[in-house]
Amino acid sequence: MARTTIVLVLFMSLLAACSGNQGTSTTDTTAGTETTAATETTVADTAGSEPPSNCSLITADEATALAGHRLEVGEDSMLGCGYLPPGSSVADMSVIAFERDGDAASVAATDYPNAAETIPVSVGKDTVAVTTPEDDAVAAIITGDGGRFVELQVVFLGIDPGDMSGIEAAAQLATTALDRWK
Repeated sequence: MARTTIVLVLFMSLLAACSGNQGTSTTDTTAGTETTAATETTVADTAGSEPPSNCSLITADEATALAGHRLEVGEDSMLGCGYLPPGSSVADMSVIAFERDGDAASVAATDYPNAAETIPVSVGKDTVAVTTPEDDAVAAIITGDGGRFVELQVVFLGIDPGDMSGIEAAAQLATTALDRWK
């Protein structure tokens, strides 16, 4: 599957998952566009009902441990926070927090209608892994509790759908991110 196609699929699913302010906005007056500044990689501030800054949910070290290679925190945006290899402009994984009714399986069905499979995961309260349409990799881990969800997009890490230890490691990181929001 072409990396561009995967990026487009992830972009569309993130648009569907987005809700509320995802970070600190600044306006670039020369371009007239709104961007979001990267935040510290510490525990999220959960005082309000808005989802936290996505980049506050997972540290670069945690992302690196899951990926098996060095990742740096990218910028936070309405599409989530990307974790990139040094010098790259394409994230190997990303995280996004959002609120929605339902459970992780219903979120997966809405956001990934072309997924080959949704795999229940025994990590966290309500967690599923979603595979790519070709069923050749895990596209995302979605975990939720009480209407709050964290989606960890991991398609570029190449976790095999049959690799339960890899799926569980990603699910544990998504659960850690969700716990930081609580």
